[in-house]
Amino acid sequence: MHHYELIPGKGIRFGEIEIFFNKQRTELRAELGFDKKENEGIFDDEDEYGIDGEDGILLRFLGNKLCDIEVHGGSLVYDDIELKATDIRKLQDALHNSGIAISEESEWLSEGRDCIDLQIVVATAGDADQVENDNYDRIAWVATSVDFKVEDA
Repeated sequence: MHHYELIPGKGIRFGEIEIFFNKQRTELRAELGFDKKENEGIFDDEDEYGIDGEDGILLRFLGNKLCDIEVHGGSLVYDDIELKATDIRKLQDALHNSGIAISEESEWLSEGRDCIDLQIVVATAGDADQVENDNYDRIAWVATSVDFKVEDA
């Protein structure tokens, strides 16, 4: 399982690679070892990086700059809190214990739940219609975007 680190408002880290918003697509492709046959997404503005046969990450670009990141596989961690390889109940408890709130629905996207403090949206298998073996509560994906802004009070 590959491990990613969330850097709220900036993007994610994968080992030494910083997958940060506004980074050039050509630079990310070079760092991540882009292969057109394997990594080109369904849409022209997306690159997908599956890792060892697992769903990995999807990167979306606007004008050749990174604007959205979706983590579909592996582990995504913030401050020792597992965000992806878990279920919603454990995630809610861990976030609550750290003083971080997660909503019951998303205002940023059509599915999932906003975690405004971390500038992410988290979707369960039930939210994303990806239920396998009645595992509705497993985290299906975590998304972050250059557009997920926290409004100043």
